[in-house]
Amino acid sequence: MNRGQEELRDRLSSSCRRRGAAAFGIASAEEADAIEPIKIGSTVNRWSEKIRDTMPQAKRVIVFGVRSLDDADELAIVRGGNNWSYPGYYPLTHMRRDTLQILREEGYKAAPIPGLASMKRIAILAGIGAYGKNSMILSPRHGLWLRLEGVITDAELPLDRPFARNLCGSCNKCVKACPTKAIKPFVLDADRCLVDVSLRKNPPRDLEKIRRRVEHQITPRTHVMCTICQRACPYTSSERRKNRITAPREAVRV
Repeated sequence: MNRGQEELRDRLSSSCRRRGAAAFGIASAEEADAIEPIKIGSTVNRWSEKIRDTMPQAKRVIVFGVRSLDDADELAIVRGGNNWSYPGYYPLTHMRRDTLQILREEGYKAAPIPGLASMKRIAILAGIGAYGKNSMILSPRHGLWLRLEGVITDAELPLDRPFARNLCGSCNKCVKACPTKAIKPFVLDADRCLVDVSLRKNPPRDLEKIRRRVEHQITPRTHVMCTICQRACPYTSSERRKNRITAPREAVRV
């Protein structure tokens, strides 16, 4: 690997961290495409796609993530029709834009990671963390509170070592904590996950009843997404457990 590529990697990492990135890593596009396809969510109901279907010349996948510091980062807001927006994810948009701009200025091809790429498994290849039993990325430092985005490029940047540790061990706290029994070890039933349920226009009545009890409704068009499995994890800091929106719903007037 030449020095120019190492310097470019450092520049990209520094750019993301200036925007607030808590994690940064680079994976091989070839190894990413070797991942077995998986079904993506209940609302999409499609299979994951390969990186090089979007960019045949792709060599690397750059992965970066921000931390969810408190429940304000877990807000879900309806903006027009049934289009959901997540303000806590906005910093990732700026990181992606800056990363694309830097790579293109250096003469490389670059594009956002495909929407149906297996982001979590690619994050493991990029050394970000392990695959947790609740099917989220589990970081030794940040727990289950990383939110991820990525960029693909034909630049042959230095690779990170894939994350190889099993951080969950025999712990099943997230599995036991899920109020809808949507979690089995390392498998998530998206049809029962309350985060997915909240996106549906006509969710099953029993699940909607649980969701309304569990998720904090700010207004009819704004709620805090379910984080029960994340808060149950031993890697969640006591500070993050405290940083919650818990005001009584009756106190909110719309």
